[in-house]
Amino acid sequence: MENYIEQCKLVRKLTLAPMNKIAAAVLETKGDVDKAVELLVKQKQVDANDMANRVANTSIVYSYVHNNKVGAMIVLACQTDFVAKNESFLNLAKNICMHIVSTPVEPGWVSEETVPLDTKEGWRSEFNREFADGKKPPQVVSKIVDGKMKKRVSEWCLENQTFVREDGVTIGQLIKDVSATVGEKIEVKHFVKVIAK
Repeated sequence: MENYIEQCKLVRKLTLAPMNKIAAAVLETKGDVDKAVELLVKQKQVDANDMANRVANTSIVYSYVHNNKVGAMIVLACQTDFVAKNESFLNLAKNICMHIVSTPVEPGWVSEETVPLDTKEGWRSEFNREFADGKKPPQVVSKIVDGKMKKRVSEWCLENQTFVREDGVTIGQLIKDVSATVGEKIEVKHFVKVIAK
């Protein structure tokens, strides 16, 4: 019984899931902590889409400085103080800051949704001017321009950038993964990069 309680405590520390779900997962996996965590994460990922309507109003400020030459500071928000103090949440904040410091293209916005409409329209006009000679059919131009827009967003929006420490994983996916683990909505509210001149 004592071993079971310790296993539940460990799973709680790793996942922040409700105790009744942790108890069920530990029993179902016969005390295998890794499998219990895996099971709980899968359950949370099913509920991840529901998080879009939640409000993340508990924020922390996290900063990272590299060699006293370049630094990043972010405001990262979740739903509760409990998660704001959790190691997974703090590691996410650190990883995002390290990414901002290390990425070759400094992000200008958090996500595509935060890019002002006139900026997006400016990008689209810029790309359309490349085909002003009319040599390509409009439907082909439209597809090419859409592709260029997608590339620009992936370069300039933090959540769409590929995480510098893991190919194929965007910052947005990193946030979703931790969000699924802790069971709360997480979002970057603000960020800034500072370089010593």
